Amino acid sequence: MQASDKYPHVFTPFRIGKVEVRNRIFLPAHTTNFAENFLPTDRHKAYLVERAKGGIGLIFLEPLRVHRTSLGRAGGISGAVPASLPKLRGITDAIKAEGARAFTQITHTGRHSDNFTDRLPAWGPSPVPWTTSGEIPHTMTRREMDEVTDSYVRTARFAVEAGFEGLEVHFGHGHLLHQFLSPACNVREDEYGGAFENRLRYPLEVFDAVLGAVGKQIEIGVRVSVADLMHGGMSQDESFEAIRRAAQRQGCKFVHASVAAYHWPSIGHHVADMSYPSHPYLDDTLRLHDVLGDMPLLAVNRYTSLKDCEDALATGKIAMVGMNRAHMADPYIIAKTIQGNENDIRPCISSNHCIGQIALHRPAACMMNPRMGKESEWSEPPEPARHRKRVLVVGGGPAGLEAARVASLRGHNVVLWEAGSTLGGRLLVGELGHGRADLKRMRKYLVDQLERTSTKVELAHVADPQGIASFAPDVVILSIGSQVEALPPGMTGTVEEAIADTSACHHGRHVAIFDKSGSWAGLSAAETLAFRGADVTVFSSPDSPFWDVNIYSRMTAMERLEQQGVKLRPGHVLLGIREGRALMRNKFSAEQVDYGPFECFLYASRGISAFVMQSEIERLGITVVTVGDALAPHSLFEAIYDANAAARLL
Repeated sequence: MQASDKYPHVFTPFRIGKVEVRNRIFLPAHTTNFAENFLPTDRHKAYLVERAKGGIGLIFLEPLRVHRTSLGRAGGISGAVPASLPKLRGITDAIKAEGARAFTQITHTGRHSDNFTDRLPAWGPSPVPWTTSGEIPHTMTRREMDEVTDSYVRTARFAVEAGFEGLEVHFGHGHLLHQFLSPACNVREDEYGGAFENRLRYPLEVFDAVLGAVGKQIEIGVRVSVADLMHGGMSQDESFEAIRRAAQRQGCKFVHASVAAYHWPSIGHHVADMSYPSHPYLDDTLRLHDVLGDMPLLAVNRYTSLKDCEDALATGKIAMVGMNRAHMADPYIIAKTIQGNENDIRPCISSNHCIGQIALHRPAACMMNPRMGKESEWSEPPEPARHRKRVLVVGGGPAGLEAARVASLRGHNVVLWEAGSTLGGRLLVGELGHGRADLKRMRKYLVDQLERTSTKVELAHVADPQGIASFAPDVVILSIGSQVEALPPGMTGTVEEAIADTSACHHGRHVAIFDKSGSWAGLSAAETLAFRGADVTVFSSPDSPFWDVNIYSRMTAMERLEQQGVKLRPGHVLLGIREGRALMRNKFSAEQVDYGPFECFLYASRGISAFVMQSEIERLGITVVTVGDALAPHSLFEAIYDANAAARLL
């Protein structure tokens, strides 16, 4: 079946104003932290051009920050800076040369501006602090509002000069214009605060100024949140009316509908992770269409497959669908579908590792695709090896599967030994957690991709130094994962054992989880056992629970745990377990506290590395490359990345 027959709406061209787009899929604007000193880089270009080559119809470059008070961290791009022009022009030319169209977004982040570079205070409509940093913004004067309006116009003109064919003005996600709109952020007592009409005034002034300046040269739209999901924020009726009023402006060509605001815990909904169903806010977007009528409406939020997109487009109410994280995972979704290789598409599992890295001021990175952001450095497929080697991969978890795949693609003779009866390692347990089923898609993809290579897989093959020596490999890739840490006295077992034992009855049982990992291991166990009916208490030594889970997923997970009655006890150190009770030391008060009774005590730990086995193999004179948790217990992303990088160096 032809791709256009299977997904007729996806592959129907669409026109935004005078710009014709080859299909209905677009890449939404998203910060990558690839900039250097607020300037675009070759890394931006390589990343975006790869997506254009992959067949996507329309690409929005990441936000151009319109004003010095909106720069925040140095990984973002400053708008209207002359030094940016050659780089931006190179990006737009390269995108269009591959058949995609190039739009951008202009924004001021308002009170969200971290301003780590100059330490100047953020600006906002009112002295209402951002929930993440707690810093109180400077209240903008009328003169400063005019200054920012001028900066929007200047950046829009700059976008035209840089070769962009369209742009969107950001009214959503809790950024500056949204802050003026929302009563949760705007408590002004002048003509720009209070009543809805007053709160709407400044955003429309900015939009009108941009439309008046460049509306005849470039296609202009507005990005919005169909619901801000903030306590004390806008009702959906107010949100829809604000959007309708913006869309009615002369020259507005499209509305790009998202959800939520950068505010605890609202923003976790903006990047719905794997705990959500596909496109969870489509119904809200469809209701918005009924308000807007014929205005082209762009939809986003967890569209992970072209089937999801086709279903949305088939309603007749959605003009285009955004696939951001999905195109981080695989830039060639469109091309592979056209070629009949849809089963080869690397799935997005919505882990939120990508945006979690951005929150940590690191470059965006993808759990599924370690090459994301390294397009100009790592070729795909990987370069053939100069010398073909006999490679033994020990361990068939995520790191071992990825290392074997890449090594085999490079031409090495690869054999993989897995001690168990099934490939997948800890993914086999992780995917059983409540709301974590997408990990099964990850495991299936890794296994399927390995089967496409010449790698020989031997299951139920336990490796030891003597057996490895007899095999006589040129190099061993040790990927046996982390080893189980000795349990403290009194522990019933590990959280992994509890999740895996789906037949166990946890209903009504009091379960204590002692979380040393701070990762999804403890969080998933708490949610899974609570879902099964247990009364769960989670103890952890650091000041915050689940500290190593990305903040976006953690926000919404904490909401769910609260709803399930899970009790969190951060800042507690285990002193001992006796007769069904846990003696803890409260780090904040230094008091000893007795908790219980509990029927089950579970331990969450990252385990310990495989340095002992590595040393034993090295003593045989065999080259060992250790990857994944065997190297050091860390995240699933690092396991995949380590393995890919190591195999490229063989």
